[in-house]
Amino acid sequence: MSELLMSQLAATNMVYMRFSFDYFLDSMDRLGVHQLELYGCSPHFHFYDSAEDPVPAMRQKLNSRGFRVISLMPEENTYAVNIAAPEEGIRNKTVEQYKRFIEAAAELSCPQMLLCPGRPYRDRPLSEGYRWARDSVERLVRHAETCGVVLMYENLNERESALATNRHDQYRMVQDIDSDYLKCCVDTVPVAYDGETLEQYFEVLGDKLAHIHLNDGKPYGHMKWGDGFQDLDEHLNAMRRHHYRGFITMEMANGAYQLDPEPHYRDNIRTLRAHFDGGELV
Repeated sequence: MSELLMSQLAATNMVYMRFSFDYFLDSMDRLGVHQLELYGCSPHFHFYDSAEDPVPAMRQKLNSRGFRVISLMPEENTYAVNIAAPEEGIRNKTVEQYKRFIEAAAELSCPQMLLCPGRPYRDRPLSEGYRWARDSVERLVRHAETCGVVLMYENLNERESALATNRHDQYRMVQDIDSDYLKCCVDTVPVAYDGETLEQYFEVLGDKLAHIHLNDGKPYGHMKWGDGFQDLDEHLNAMRRHHYRGFITMEMANGAYQLDPEPHYRDNIRTLRAHFDGGELV
């Protein structure tokens, strides 16, 4: 089996939403983490917040402090955006907003952007929601191809979306839209929630599995390791067996951590260091 290294880890600002972005960067400095999955949200980084383009200031801030954005993750589940909405106007506005985030990723020298599947209405046929989502994803993939940014289609649990709750749902989308610029991010929380394993995701998705959100849960929560009931080593051994070399984001987002996130990140890093095979944080 191949090794898993601490240099594959990245952190996200999601759980720091009650703090300034500068405080988040200070915290990451203290923890020694300089690879970020930038959560595109208000007030940290979003096009809602100002008439001015936020990208140049963000690029300057990150570069001056030695941070690298390895993935961009615009908010897709709580804001008024939905690629699977039956209303054409909502879908079109959502696609245009995500196109701007794709461009932002390119401007930040970030190689990829997360893409959630959208939220079809539960009183309408799921096939209709998939059709609208597929149309939106294809439009976004064509734009991503021109920008050189890979879209990472992410799995969610059934409470978040009915469109990508398992490995077969994700496989269907990346097969229907056959592009080197559409791959998959697999989050271990919905994996465990649906009774699946990361090994099964690798078996179905193969090299389309190109990004991982490594979180504990019970079954929800996006928790630090040890606060949920998932088997960390089962996930890690699946990555080793399939020679996974991609990035691994610590996407802790549990509300219980929001008052003081840094100790929880520190504990999580300590736990992962004991289970990884070596290397240093970057």
